[in-house]
Amino acid sequence: MPTLYHNPRCSKSRQGLELCNGSETEVIVVNYLKQNLTEKELEGIISRLDGCPSRLVRNGDDAFKKSQYCEFDLTDCTNVLIILHNLPQVMQRPLLDDGNQVIIGRPPQDFEEILG
Repeated sequence: MPTLYHNPRCSKSRQGLELCNGSETEVIVVNYLKQNLTEKELEGIISRLDGCPSRLVRNGDDAFKKSQYCEFDLTDCTNVLIILHNLPQVMQRPLLDDGNQVIIGRPPQDFEEILG
């Protein structure tokens, strides 16, 4: 069953949730700001993302720019893991993870690859 990593304050994330709710695919919804993700969960997300792990970090976010992590090499999976574990609000959203691949829902219609 796919998992939607969701931030209810984000309009794109709300659109992604709406697409998931409107599909025939049952989806687990995780508000990752309330339910902190474990290192193992983050490692899985990073490993299933197609492309550079830097795509998972909202590096334009003020919280990121003001943090000690802004100087980290975002192409390094370990650095991305550290950043997302310690500063979860800068994780790109929404994410849909079906256990084989992680899709960043920007635009949310990209989820249709998993939702069918």
